[in-house]
Amino acid sequence: MFHIARKVVESIEKGVKPLIGWEGSEEVVKIGADGTPTKRIDVIAENIGINTIERHCSAVVISEEIGVKKVGEGAPEYIVVLDPIDGTYNALNNLPIYAVSIAIGKIAGKYRGLEGVRGMSIEDLELGIVKNIATGEIYYGRVNKGAYILEKNDREWKKIEVSNTKDLKDATVGVFAYGLTTNTLNFIKDRKVRRIRIFGSVALEMCYVARGALDAFINVNETTRLCDIAGSYVILRESGGVITDRDGRPLDMKLDIGERRSLICSNRALHRKLIGIFGNKWALKPTKFAIISRIDREEALNLVVQVMDYLESRGIDYLLEEELYNILKDRIDIGRYRCKVMRDLREVSHMLVIGGDGTVLRASRLIGKNEIPIISIDMGTVGFLTEFSRDEVFKAIDMVIQGNYEIERRTKCSCVVKSREGQKLLPDALNEVVLITKSPAKMVHFQVYINGEFVEEVRADGIIVSTPTGSTAYSLSAGGPILEPSMDAFVIVPICPFKLFSRPLVVDGNSEILIKIAKKSALVVIDGNVEETLKKGNAPSQWGSTGIY
Repeated sequence: MFHIARKVVESIEKGVKPLIGWEGSEEVVKIGADGTPTKRIDVIAENIGINTIERHCSAVVISEEIGVKKVGEGAPEYIVVLDPIDGTYNALNNLPIYAVSIAIGKIAGKYRGLEGVRGMSIEDLELGIVKNIATGEIYYGRVNKGAYILEKNDREWKKIEVSNTKDLKDATVGVFAYGLTTNTLNFIKDRKVRRIRIFGSVALEMCYVARGALDAFINVNETTRLCDIAGSYVILRESGGVITDRDGRPLDMKLDIGERRSLICSNRALHRKLIGIFGNKWALKPTKFAIISRIDREEALNLVVQVMDYLESRGIDYLLEEELYNILKDRIDIGRYRCKVMRDLREVSHMLVIGGDGTVLRASRLIGKNEIPIISIDMGTVGFLTEFSRDEVFKAIDMVIQGNYEIERRTKCSCVVKSREGQKLLPDALNEVVLITKSPAKMVHFQVYINGEFVEEVRADGIIVSTPTGSTAYSLSAGGPILEPSMDAFVIVPICPFKLFSRPLVVDGNSEILIKIAKKSALVVIDGNVEETLKKGNAPSQWGSTGIY
């Protein structure tokens, strides 16, 4: 296999080098099998590679331009995943970061035939070679044999290993440039690592991680293609690197041109930290549910017992809210269950909430600033915040146990009441903070500041500071806009304002909103609960903090 791979790499290198700088190279000649535009240089390089493979063996070839093709005489012996030029733009503009990438595996008897190859996965590839055509360095890896580099003009292969960097603030991280998510942009903006690099060749960037030149490479979009990474996947694994999707799950890519994945690769020490930033870190934790439920409905309590029985049958640890525990111990033989009273939120991996919107808001308040995912089961009156019906509760539990779910992050709102006596921190709001008059039919005079800048004076019955989640609640009834729930923003909405031009205002979720009470007293209501009475001269301040729902 090594001999075949080297011949393919050398043939493509020899054929491509004269095309660098030729204006005809960048002409788009067709749409490739992977659905992306194919340039002339890609077609020429691929044809050279396929012809070379055909001269040396019988194989099934997977490549971005042709898709899947059998070449050579007789039954195929090998599966070859080829990217003839990774970093085409760099090649066309003579930027010295472009490569040929090839991975090879043997086709086992049960997979014989073109269709049978679809039963194989990236784990069946045994050998990978990536060569930087511009600089001449070659990376090579073989399963259980290690990973190596052959520098230009060197005669001996040198073994390579991933870096031993343990702290993100010391790390150099490569990032895939296209379709950057808000999460990735914030990661770059907040300088959570020492350096960010974008090279434009996934195959080489993964090899840079394999040799320790980069500490990690990430593409958190579902856009990583099989042909881009097949060769470097083998190399990086053999160098001691960890490669998963953004949620920490194995890539498990089928050998299919249409496969797409997110990707995080790094050394082991950094990997969990990167998963914690970009993915579902809770899927990596041992599962321990906390159960919160409304206690005023018989059917809700019955469902709690059914959930307890199900968790017992699956051997999953769980905790009960204290009030719920005390009610159930008078109804069932609770001694036969493994459940305990929830005392420390640090023990909880996921919170299972059975009830309506009020129960979800109570759970959110209980969680506070802890990051604990909520799985909400509708047993309420409105159910606007609940994700699953009662019939789906066991399906939801199984999804959590298997790690087969996505986390949807929601913005919460913190509130501090400031006065001459000092300041008081109030509970976080999942829906909204409302400042409202104590006296019916009497207006309150508010002054609104955003990030220290005066914005407007409002005379109204009250004022709402709503999260995106709460934008469909009280805020909407007061004339506010609907925000997409995952947005990082707040809405400031006057309630029955005196002036017609006092309109709702949307601000960034990282803003500090200062609202001063100029006259009269007012109440601070957080998610429907009265928390504080404001007197003239008091100033509550809201600012954004990340929460989980």
